[in-house]
Amino acid sequence: MNSAVSFQKTNNNPPDCAAGQYGKANNKLASSFLRTLIYFDIFSYPLTQDEILDYSACNDFTRNDGLITLKSLLESGMVNYRSGYYFVGDNEEKISKRIAGNKLAAKRMKNARLFSSIIASFPFTRGVFISGSLSKGYMDRNSDIDYFIITCPNRLWLSRTLLILFKKIFLLNSHRNFCINYLVDTENMEVKERNIYTATEVALLLPMHNHGLFDQFMNANDWIRNYFPNHVQVKENSIRGNPLVKKLMEIMLDNRLGDFLDNFFYKTTTRYWIKKHGKEMIESPDSDLLWNKHVSQYNPNHFRPVVLSMFRNRIAEFEKQFGISLGEF
Repeated sequence: MNSAVSFQKTNNNPPDCAAGQYGKANNKLASSFLRTLIYFDIFSYPLTQDEILDYSACNDFTRNDGLITLKSLLESGMVNYRSGYYFVGDNEEKISKRIAGNKLAAKRMKNARLFSSIIASFPFTRGVFISGSLSKGYMDRNSDIDYFIITCPNRLWLSRTLLILFKKIFLLNSHRNFCINYLVDTENMEVKERNIYTATEVALLLPMHNHGLFDQFMNANDWIRNYFPNHVQVKENSIRGNPLVKKLMEIMLDNRLGDFLDNFFYKTTTRYWIKKHGKEMIESPDSDLLWNKHVSQYNPNHFRPVVLSMFRNRIAEFEKQFGISLGEF
């Protein structure tokens, strides 16, 4: 994301408040704040003052700069404020929706901790992080609890299959508390795709098991600082799982049998996904299915490209409405 942009009038006859009336406001910072608010508005999620400052792509401003800029955005009419939340547009219902979602997320964290402990007890699992909406402190009644899992090298597909079997047998294949769509191993922790969507998902991960490995993971993905230079990750109390059961199972499978099973499950899953989704869809650049021996990312609903497309469209609409340029993103 390019934060070095400024507000410039276009030829769309903008209202007088658009570009010349920020006073002491930082135009670069204002642009960053607006892009942040527009991105989260895709999810109907208004932000607090501190969240806007924390999520800004700018890192060369003081808190006072931020407050002045927010005040100027309010006075310009580009941003609205109600009950402690800032948002673009006029729909205030998103505030009550966020508050209800935050309360439900707090309740669902009890289940997230329980199942994180279970996942941490599985053989060759080394890190368990909460992803998705819960990592952002929000849930609705249809939300699943998503997990980002790090495994040992050459045991990712064995680990994944054991977790899937557990879900199918003991949870009746329910995704509600046990959605494991993303796994990587300890030798391949860098997320290759770099955009506002993946940066947000990585930056807001919530580590549940193995904080030390989480720090290594964040160091491997320090590119997210281009998007979130001010953000400091929140850490829950670390969960251990059951180390005795885990150790015994790893002893049993840390051999040629484990190698064979990992390769077998990798090849079997590959054949199944190709048969289910088709080779053409899987090889599409917009596909959210990514896998090899070191990565398993399964999300066939194209959520990522949809969000990025919506972001581009909303930026364009906002620029046209107010006659400004928010720069490249």
